[in-house]
Amino acid sequence: MAMEITNNYSTYENIYATQKQQTEKKQAASGKETSETVDAQKNSKVGNDKTKSTADYAKKLEKLVPSVEFRVGNACVSAQSGKSLTVNPKLLEKMQNDPKTKKDMEDMIKGVESMSKLAERLTKASGWTIVYQHSYIDENGKYHCRMQTRNDGMLKLSDKLREERRENSEKLIEKTKEKAAEKEKELQKALEENKSETEDKKTNGEQEKSDIIIVKENTPLEKVEQMLLEKLENSENGEIYLDDDDMRKIIEAAREQEEKEAVKKQGNHANVIGANLDMKI
Repeated sequence: MAMEITNNYSTYENIYATQKQQTEKKQAASGKETSETVDAQKNSKVGNDKTKSTADYAKKLEKLVPSVEFRVGNACVSAQSGKSLTVNPKLLEKMQNDPKTKKDMEDMIKGVESMSKLAERLTKASGWTIVYQHSYIDENGKYHCRMQTRNDGMLKLSDKLREERRENSEKLIEKTKEKAAEKEKELQKALEENKSETEDKKTNGEQEKSDIIIVKENTPLEKVEQMLLEKLENSENGEIYLDDDDMRKIIEAAREQEEKEAVKKQGNHANVIGANLDMKI
């Protein structure tokens, strides 16, 4: 009997040990599964938070270009109508993590708004109509734009009159270029004469200041207007393409215009304050 009891106890012990091992394995597996589930949930939450953050940021950027449809994507819109700006999602991530990239790209997005308004004004004044205008800023922050325009007045003209008008436009553009070149020469000549006169007076011991001749140079805005008009007149079938260099010029012109308007507002504000003070006195 003792042997039988020992055998039974030994068997029970083996069964218990086996059950314990199985239980531990299940718990370990369950723990691992729970850990993996928690990690997955954490990763999912981080991903959702990141997506939400990017979406919120995109909404803020959308306000910088109210005249066009703002999108996030990997390519320029291919639609044959409307106006849009698409920004690469990877660039959006860079903008959120790098202050310099953020500032540069937000300036470019504002530049798209300025370009859109400028193009609309120039095309209308020149008898053109914008059919569509689609911009894209790629992963590296480079700007691309394709624009389709239509000149309803030109479509109604005969081939002969259309050719004459094109030639007249080319002559006008050429005259504008010549005028800009003449201004540049006049400015350079004036600077050289002033420098020579100053050196002569210094040689003779004279301390008088020489008169400085100022020749007005084309402003960045005027240069941009000329660039867009040239693209319009030289376009084939009304198609226009703008690249990163073109956009940089537009941004420069927009900044100058904003500074002028800011100075003008400050001047008007000062005048109002002065007038109020006079009334009180």
